[in-house]
Amino acid sequence: MPVIDLIIIFASGLSVVMALGLLVRPLYFRNAVLAVILALMGFLTFSLYLLYSQKMYEYPILFFFLVPVDLTLGPFLYFYVLSLNGDKDSLKRSDILHFAPLLIVGLYMIPYFLYTPNMQREILYEFMNQDKHIMLRAIFSGCVFMPVIYILAPLIRIIMKLRKGNPAETKIIYLFSVLCIWLIAGIVGIGGTIALSFPVLKMLNLFISIVILCFYLLGQRYPYLLQYGTLHAGNESNSKSLLNGLDLENLSKQLAMIMEQEKIYCDEDLSLPRLSQALDVTPHQLSQFLNKHYNKNFNNFVNGYRIEEAKKLLIEEPGRNTLTIALAVGFNSYSAFHAAFRKATGFSPAGFRKKRAK
Repeated sequence: MPVIDLIIIFASGLSVVMALGLLVRPLYFRNAVLAVILALMGFLTFSLYLLYSQKMYEYPILFFFLVPVDLTLGPFLYFYVLSLNGDKDSLKRSDILHFAPLLIVGLYMIPYFLYTPNMQREILYEFMNQDKHIMLRAIFSGCVFMPVIYILAPLIRIIMKLRKGNPAETKIIYLFSVLCIWLIAGIVGIGGTIALSFPVLKMLNLFISIVILCFYLLGQRYPYLLQYGTLHAGNESNSKSLLNGLDLENLSKQLAMIMEQEKIYCDEDLSLPRLSQALDVTPHQLSQFLNKHYNKNFNNFVNGYRIEEAKKLLIEEPGRNTLTIALAVGFNSYSAFHAAFRKATGFSPAGFRKKRAK
């Protein structure tokens, strides 16, 4: 197999691996949405490989999946961008309207999925080489550009909210630029399968694969940015505090989400620099924020979450060893857990469990 084909297949698989990597983490809204996006874009990239290599004729049903995949990708891109901006943290009933085109077109496409492979190959050949299946062509042409339409409005909103001095600004622009280039190049490739020659499609897909690799590397360099979306708008305060220039309300929401949904406090190696990196602020800014708004230092703040989680486990799992609970909630030794627990509750872990069992 040519080296270019290997690179393209590897990049397609990498996007799926990135999606799976998000799914093994605690499943909150943004992670789940981003995982779906990466998986769908991986499918589009691989489909482009099948088209230019003409291997799509071996798996013709995958060609017809391009339409529902495109119609699904658009709304999920929209949800993800809104979630980064803090405007969306769950799916609502009204969101089903975004999938109305998918339902309508899906009903029309059902016969294509039920055809025999030979019939699907014949339709694919006629679609690629002859002026037949006009309705399918119209649907196909409209669907491939849906994701671009869906992502433009919320992207403009995010760009307008970025402020100079925001430490996440440049990184966000980098990541979204790569994501948009990946998306647009893939759509141009899929949409141009008839007009473009196969060698041109191959070079375009190689470019897309390089974009995927860049996206992966940027994600590794800034592992928390895609998941937590630290978009801190400017603060107009004239204070000389280190917190000047940060949206403290937004920072508080981001911190609560990381602690309560991601449960990052369960990591015994969690430190002030690591938590500040997740929030994309400096350790000094985070330390001042915790002191000013929670009246706690870093250790007391994190241990508060650990103790609350330990209390929950002590009650819900009465047969569980207290040492395993201590380790599960992020303490690196039983003595540290015992001391922190007694200081916070006035009881030892065993005493607390015995009292609540009465």
